[in-house]
Amino acid sequence: QGSGPILLDEVQCSGNELSLDQCEKSDWGQQNCDHIEDAGVSCDPFTGPPPVRLVDGESTKEGRVEVLLNGQWGSVCDDDWTDRDATVVCRQLGFGGTAKARAMAYFGEGHGPIHLDNVECSGTEHTLEQCARSDTRTHSCWHSEDAGVIC
Repeated sequence: QGSGPILLDEVQCSGNELSLDQCEKSDWGQQNCDHIEDAGVSCDPFTGPPPVRLVDGESTKEGRVEVLLNGQWGSVCDDDWTDRDATVVCRQLGFGGTAKARAMAYFGEGHGPIHLDNVECSGTEHTLEQCARSDTRTHSCWHSEDAGVIC
């Protein structure tokens, strides 16, 4: 049991929200609970979408797209890479607005593995992991085809 104020009550999330603040809930601080009802979570460090980052851009809002899989950062191939895919990457990183896809190692060639190829996002997904893609172990790309985005 915790101590101090109870800040949230009646929280109902669909699971697609990016934060608790986006879930249905009572107003912050409005509750009828005791600490015996305190909620908790246990997070498995191996679940959830792989982290995404943008590398070698002129700001934090642009760069070569890299994802972390099996403890190693790797790039994304630009085969079928579109503004819809870029929109999802920008959304996953917390950027809104227009997103532009860049191909042919626009932000320079990456090093290490090429983790994803033939990514096909509709543009409504919250993470790159939710988009259709080919098997992460097989691809027909070179780093000269690394995908990038401008958010």
